[in-house]
Amino acid sequence: MTERRGSASSGDQWRETPETGRALTIRNRADAQFLAVQQQHERVVEFARVVHETGLTNLSRADVTRGTNDVEFFLFSFRRLFAVCQLIRRSALRTASLRQPIKTFEEQARAVVDVRNVLEHLDDAAIRGLGGIGYGIGSGKFLITYNGKDLDTLKLFNAAQELHAAIRAAVDPIAARDAHGQYPIIVHSSQGGGSGMASPSQ
Repeated sequence: MTERRGSASSGDQWRETPETGRALTIRNRADAQFLAVQQQHERVVEFARVVHETGLTNLSRADVTRGTNDVEFFLFSFRRLFAVCQLIRRSALRTASLRQPIKTFEEQARAVVDVRNVLEHLDDAAIRGLGGIGYGIGSGKFLITYNGKDLDTLKLFNAAQELHAAIRAAVDPIAARDAHGQYPIIVHSSQGGGSGMASPSQ
């Protein structure tokens, strides 16, 4: 048992967790958040398909709102994967290979954070006159514009997929040594270097 120090900060306690335990936590949280991104992206793609086949004007306002909600939930899940990057930075693990993938992902995530903040704090946004979020529909994707920034849900999903694969490649060898580790939430069809297709483990 690790003795807890009353004066230790949460960051200190995190670093005092055994290396294998930190890697296991990062692996599991990255899996869980990417699975949420993947799930919401599938819903976004389906809504885009319905709009293309049916026509936006032929859908009820409730159906359009449900579809828009799915787009917004996709952004929320993307933002939560962004939080995993902060966890990695504070882990003190040997993850130099993740510096560039995280940097590339965060360049995409900054605009998402701005839009997510407006959507999450919609009461404050309305009072302050913020908003102005625009939605466009492409083939299997949505285009979101806000404050001069453009977000493409397909590009965001691809960025999340690449980051998740990089995280797993970096932490899996360490997490595998943890005595309390179970099978990962997501198993890649291509093992040992390729990103492969991600699917939930049984």
